[in-house]
Amino acid sequence: MNRIFKPGGLALISFSNRCFFTKVISIWTSTGDADHALIVGSYFHYAGGYEPPQAVDISPNPGRSDPMYVVYSRKLPVA
Repeated sequence: MNRIFKPGGLALISFSNRCFFTKVISIWTSTGDADHALIVGSYFHYAGGYEPPQAVDISPNPGRSDPMYVVYSRKLPVA
């Protein structure tokens, strides 16, 4: 993403707690939703060149429906 995003480009990564257990990294199955947002946010942090990531819960009926989350960040201007 870092290579193709222009400065100011917005990257959004959405996810729920549904997954194929054989297809995800092991830390995903051993942590909860808040930790999942931290894991995704750390991808932006450690890639470098992005604003601090933000996370939002966009679940249609929190607590009564499947959860849905978005972690997003903007690419910083080239220094």
